[in-house]
Parts: sequence; structure tokens; C-alpha cells
Amino acid sequence: MPETEWFPGNTLPDRQGYFEVEFDTGETEITRYGLLGWEPEQERGGIVRWRGLDPKIEEAEITRETAVRKNSDNVIG
Repeated sequence: MPETEWFPGNTLPDRQGYFEVEFDTGETEITRYGLLGWEPEQERGGIVRWRGLDPKIEEAEITRETAVRKNSDNVIG
């Protein structure tokens, strides 16, 4: 089954990375799954389902986050 298909929220990805997540509030967003679990944690609501991103989209998200982290002092002011 391709990773871009939806998986139930009570299952976990078998790798770290960025995923599209749907919350029980009906909202969806791209979020990260890492060593500590889903980021952000349960702040946004319960996870109903998730799916992997197209590799190009995931790479763009990694690039964006890296740029934000490198320039965080400039962003904060």
C-alpha cells in the first residue's frame, strides 16, 4: 500500500518525516513525526488519519523548516 494513501490515526509511520494529518476538528496540516512522536503533540486535537507526502513536497517542507531555523533570529527580530 503506497504511503500516500490514508492510514488510521491510531497507527504510526514507520519512519520520521513530514506527513499530512487530519485532526478530529476537521482541519488538516502538514506536520512532522519524529523521535518524540507527532509534532505538535495533542495541542491541535486527536489525529483521525495521516498520509505521506509526495517526496518533492516533503523535500520542500524540509528546506522550508531548515531556512526558518537558520534565520530564526532574523524572523524574531
